[in-house]
Amino acid sequence: MSVPTYEQVTELPAQTVTVVPSEYIDENGHMNIGRYFELGGRALWDRCIDELGMDEDYLTARGMSTFTAEHHLRYFAEILQGQEASVHVRLIARSDKVLHGTSLIVNRTTRRLACTMEFTVIHIDMGTRRPTPFPEDVAGLLDTALKADDLAWPAPVCGAMGVRAP
Repeated sequence: MSVPTYEQVTELPAQTVTVVPSEYIDENGHMNIGRYFELGGRALWDRCIDELGMDEDYLTARGMSTFTAEHHLRYFAEILQGQEASVHVRLIARSDKVLHGTSLIVNRTTRRLACTMEFTVIHIDMGTRRPTPFPEDVAGLLDTALKADDLAWPAPVCGAMGVRAP
């Protein structure tokens, strides 16, 4: 897996920017694993709401959502209390029911990639709680986002996850 530079990651818009508070710090004096997961997951959800057509009405009015199928976290640098962190979501691929991507968490204070949280999510019909294809309008937004996220540097992926052929 190649690791992108800070400059490469920050080509992507920041979905979240935060200064790490004391309650994020664990016994080892750095940000706790659960907070990386929380920040990475929240950034993906925010991008779905803000850009990919999956806002609050998507669940209530349309009866659709996404469920996490798999995550892979990999750490590269610490984030300490008082340091500024941001999360940048890069979409990698999709099928008619699955989305693959990564949340890249950077330490803005040290200008280093701190963590990647690779994910696959499955599109769900909340009435049946079963996988269902993305609606045409959302699929179009996903395709536009995938093109925008097709950058010159390879996405940092573990190689064990992704969109599988049917």
